[in-house]
Amino acid sequence: MASLRPSQLSYETRADGGPFLDFQFYTEDQFPTEHAEEAHSADVYFSDLAPSDNSSPDSWHRILTVNADTVRIWPIHQHAGSANYGLPKYGSITEIWLTRPVVSPYIIPTSEDTLNALLEALPEGFYQDWRSGLGLQWEYRFILESIASIHGVTALCIHGGNGRRDAKIDGVFYILGIERYQDIRQKLSRLTRRYQREARENKQLVCYGGLVHAADPTKYPAKAKKLPPDLLSELLNQGNRAVPLSAKDRQTATALVRHNAREISKSEPRVLLQLQAEIELVTLGDLIEQFKSLMATRHIEGKWQRFLGDNPFILNMAFAYPIKIICERPYVGNKSFNDKGGNYSDFLIAARSTGNLALIEIKRPDTDLLAGKPYRGGDTYAPSTELSGSVAQIIAQRASAQREIFQLKDGLEDEVHDHSISAIIIVGTTPAKKVERRSFEQYRNCLRDVRIVTFDELQQRLVDVHKALAAENQHAPRTYQEHLPF
Repeated sequence: MASLRPSQLSYETRADGGPFLDFQFYTEDQFPTEHAEEAHSADVYFSDLAPSDNSSPDSWHRILTVNADTVRIWPIHQHAGSANYGLPKYGSITEIWLTRPVVSPYIIPTSEDTLNALLEALPEGFYQDWRSGLGLQWEYRFILESIASIHGVTALCIHGGNGRRDAKIDGVFYILGIERYQDIRQKLSRLTRRYQREARENKQLVCYGGLVHAADPTKYPAKAKKLPPDLLSELLNQGNRAVPLSAKDRQTATALVRHNAREISKSEPRVLLQLQAEIELVTLGDLIEQFKSLMATRHIEGKWQRFLGDNPFILNMAFAYPIKIICERPYVGNKSFNDKGGNYSDFLIAARSTGNLALIEIKRPDTDLLAGKPYRGGDTYAPSTELSGSVAQIIAQRASAQREIFQLKDGLEDEVHDHSISAIIIVGTTPAKKVERRSFEQYRNCLRDVRIVTFDELQQRLVDVHKALAAENQHAPRTYQEHLPF
């Protein structure tokens, strides 16, 4: 027999007449009375035990307290065969309070008939059969389970007065406005119907693929699963925070955007542009972190050459115009007749617009830029041997490249020119002391046709570009949920 939810359980007629009810009435002054006509409030007790077993007070459990303005429900496990019989069925939430309806006061239950009438008047989503166990129906138990996760809260109060959209904590009470309750209940109902429908369709699809299509694929081609409209939007909006994705989900999401890029650009071009800007911002941020990580540890020149070759955008920061990498570790001439020697630079660069060539020589961030001691004990520092040697090296490379330019560029696919070959050295870190910075600036600015850029200057240019993009992105029009592309 298929299993049933608690709300679907049916009760067979019991020989002992159970389950059982008992009523305790109270006057206006809260004195107990046996006269129903005097009752201004009532407690309703429940027992699922046979008459021979329910004589003990412990066998009876209060499930309701009702007056004209309030219904208090104690939701318990009401089946005597259960190990949890008589215990709260929503964990730490032991009570549900319902304040007076706007239209009329609550009926004071004095019999099973008046109790049934009262329960039928409760808000939609509540059990209306006292035999089923009072409280929220099985489909809506998630409301109470969520509230039960709040430390110190033991009671739910649903009200229809001012603040019908309330969702707040007041001591041990969680105060829930009736409109918010109904809104959440309806969303849960829609989800239940959708998942039931999807489960049925998925089962049909599995059987079709495994039986019908498998038997005759030509006559019965495979069917694709149909996704309901706005599925992704609703899934992402159910929680009010970013959704963490697995590696496979990230790959799928990327492929989904890529496959729908043309349709998105037609229907929502602003969304696509904003997405592109945010991706560029994140990518640049990651690139800066990689740069900082490399700066923090010592690496050989080859490590930096590979990193800059993989990220030519950084090399753009050393120029005032867009560039492209023609080749890495280019031969720039000066071999002897016996094929020995020869000069090699780190990067051969060309301006994108004119094709004018440039050479880039890469050193290390920890390379000394200046001599260790001031010249003749004054406050002027000479360039370090490594720096002056790098300058001499790249000047020699440029000279040999200019002499042999026609042979060197013969095998290149890109059109390049030697109108005025630039020479760039990326080396060291800006000196910390003022007098050292002055000496360094005086030296590099007196060089003719050789430009020196430090690693920390490249990093700062990346950071400045990132800040500019971030500020621009913050002032861009926000994308509301109804504008999502899918």
